[in-house]
Amino acid sequence: MFGCWSCLFVNSLNFECIENILQFREDCIRRRHLVSLLLKTARTLGAQGGKHGAHEVHSIYWQCISLLYFRSLPQGCYRTYGPRLVELIMNENTGDFLSLERAEILCSMSSFLLKGFLSEQSRDGCCSFCSVQMSDVVSWLLKAFVLSGESPSLLQEVCRLLTCIFLLSTIDSTVQLPLYSKGSLSLNHWAAYFHQTSVGTYLNCHYLASLQALHRKTESKGVTGDLTDKTDEVPKFLRFSSAGMEHLEKHVIEFFHELPDLPIVCISMLGGDIVNVLGETLLLPSPFPAWMLISRFDSTNKPTTMLLPVDPISKENGDSSIKELDNPTRTSDKEWKCPWSYTIIDYVAPTFKKLLEDNFRSLSGATHIPEDGKANTIRWWSDRMKLNDDLSEMLENIEELWLGPWKCLLLGHQLADQHSKAVLENLITALESEFKLEVDPALIKVILGGVASVDELKECVSQLISYKSYFGRGGCCGRDRLRAFCCQTDGEALVTLEHLCNGIVDELSEPIDRNPVILVLDTDVQMLPWENLPALRNQEIYRMPSMRSIFLALTRSTNHHKDASAMAPPFPVIDPFDAFYLLNPSGDLISTQEEFYQLFRNYEWKGNAGDAPTAEELVLALRNHDLFLYFGHGSGSQYVSGKEIEKLDNCAAALLMGCSSGTLHCKGGYAPQGAPLSYLFAGSPSVIANLWDVLDKDIDRFSKALLNSWLQEKFKAAKNCPKCCRPLTQEFESTTIAAKDNGRPRRKGTRQGQKQQQTGEIDGSSNCCNCRHRRIATHLSEARRACRLPLIIGASPVCYGVPTIIRKK
Repeated sequence: MFGCWSCLFVNSLNFECIENILQFREDCIRRRHLVSLLLKTARTLGAQGGKHGAHEVHSIYWQCISLLYFRSLPQGCYRTYGPRLVELIMNENTGDFLSLERAEILCSMSSFLLKGFLSEQSRDGCCSFCSVQMSDVVSWLLKAFVLSGESPSLLQEVCRLLTCIFLLSTIDSTVQLPLYSKGSLSLNHWAAYFHQTSVGTYLNCHYLASLQALHRKTESKGVTGDLTDKTDEVPKFLRFSSAGMEHLEKHVIEFFHELPDLPIVCISMLGGDIVNVLGETLLLPSPFPAWMLISRFDSTNKPTTMLLPVDPISKENGDSSIKELDNPTRTSDKEWKCPWSYTIIDYVAPTFKKLLEDNFRSLSGATHIPEDGKANTIRWWSDRMKLNDDLSEMLENIEELWLGPWKCLLLGHQLADQHSKAVLENLITALESEFKLEVDPALIKVILGGVASVDELKECVSQLISYKSYFGRGGCCGRDRLRAFCCQTDGEALVTLEHLCNGIVDELSEPIDRNPVILVLDTDVQMLPWENLPALRNQEIYRMPSMRSIFLALTRSTNHHKDASAMAPPFPVIDPFDAFYLLNPSGDLISTQEEFYQLFRNYEWKGNAGDAPTAEELVLALRNHDLFLYFGHGSGSQYVSGKEIEKLDNCAAALLMGCSSGTLHCKGGYAPQGAPLSYLFAGSPSVIANLWDVLDKDIDRFSKALLNSWLQEKFKAAKNCPKCCRPLTQEFESTTIAAKDNGRPRRKGTRQGQKQQQTGEIDGSSNCCNCRHRRIATHLSEARRACRLPLIIGASPVCYGVPTIIRKK
């Protein structure tokens, strides 16, 4: 009656008329553009604070849906056909070539109606949208999740909305778990899963496309075996559940079963429309400009997800004194270019971008000889110290104002639990009996293992009672700001709890060592040096762009492991003595070359000093060695491009000590780019690189301290970890000398642990996480302290990758 597009498509195929098929294609393109314009209009009208009624926005959504299925549908019949239109967009239909548009409509409708649910305005009943329930919105978003796998930005928006809805449901219980859930997954599981899926969506698509191309290339050459087996694992880790919502729960359960045995923490910063939703729901007198979303994963425990309000960190003293250094003897034709476009961090931490710019201007003038050398040198160092102090102050504010007592969520497990099982059980019993609180034992264990004082413990426990374990606050948020939580606590119960907390802290001591942690940082927050927050400076930390990149890295480390333990994949292994170096290829870093050249010669390492090899030679070195050392300008991409590196499948671990070698360039809606990502794509287990520009002599101190820690590992006793540190004669009695860089195939072995008899049968992270002195980032914090400026220089190097074991062949 109204010209069904599906019927038109079927008829075109039946008549086999090419003109009709081409016309149908043109109509699809036209409808795609019209839907996009209508959704932008709906978003604009919905954001104007009630100037336009909900009915006007609803009518736009009806037009969008009708465009997908009918050639013409009278606007007045939406009241009659509304439920049928919603049913159509939720179901699969013949000739549906606009699945992404369906997902966009469902996401936009959900976001708009969600704000209507949470506002105090009455709903006037203009159409069937006014009878939609919160459970309907959840179903729409779950459908949009299934449909949006090929659109990174849309997938991120959908997953963030789902995460917030599940967390907000703890306030009034209006949202149930997904209809397809049979109770095997908790609300924490769903919220944490969708949060981690929202992080690194662009890079997951890049990973998937690259590995699929590698798989096709392998098949075209007729290659079979380990490489083919590995690329067959791609759908398991990188693809989203696209078969239908009925399979979603199974997909999520499999995800949690694949988690490695070490803490992984995802961090995002939420802004935009979600901020308004959170502000209205939590009845904030003045909404916060952003919220920090933290999810902590652990293979042995239930995940933890928490929302924390974020206020801007301002600096009272304004402009940096670096401007005073401008003089004719210190001119530079270089201008600092911010590696990211505008993000929420620019609003909540505006001093950080200014610090990076001042640091660049300071370093760009450092090579010029001043007229009054001594006086200017003193002043220059004074300003460098000020930058260091400013960065220290900013990091302290982030920890205190944003995280507060919840910085414990970012710490690794203590290697030896300082708290007894009885202490843990006593606290859980008190919370359950006195406050009727459903307690997550894993979260309590993290709190007890991470708090530094009795006041922090009391604050964490108090917020657990008040905010039901899903919300928290740092120093930027007063106790009365989150007014949606009306928890009247009995005075005697609070006294009992305070005495219990005092007794617990008396039994705790400062932990000596902790397990490593992997941070999965969203694009909006990855530029910050999280590793150098005061509480994390002694913590071994690795960065990865997404959870699925972690799975892929660990899967790569187990290729040729047919009988490996099913509990958890082993960590990669590298030999620091199997190294290739590229030292001062530009020829102008004389002091750096003098510092390291003789050391490299003493170990008889292959490499180049003072000149640059060809790109082909570098690619061969990355393939045939365990470790690549680069000491030059930038990331070395001027000598071997990221595209060439990404063609590799078994790339060396890398130490890239050039300025901004670890910077990720994030421009608008494009996928982040940077040298660390290229190395990770190519199978490098870990990459240590600099987030911003550094001074050569100070970063040389860092590099020398780090190299010494790696090379001296051979002198450490095997008692650190008897299972993964077996005597060398036992491990490698049948090992041949490694092949040279002459193009011959390299011995499969040490770095990725292909042969268990040669790698000590590393049967999972349980053997390696407890070995404190055997990983590549173990001594990173000590190396930072070797810098004269431990923050503005020492905080720049970070480690991308997964925990990588160091062991000599």
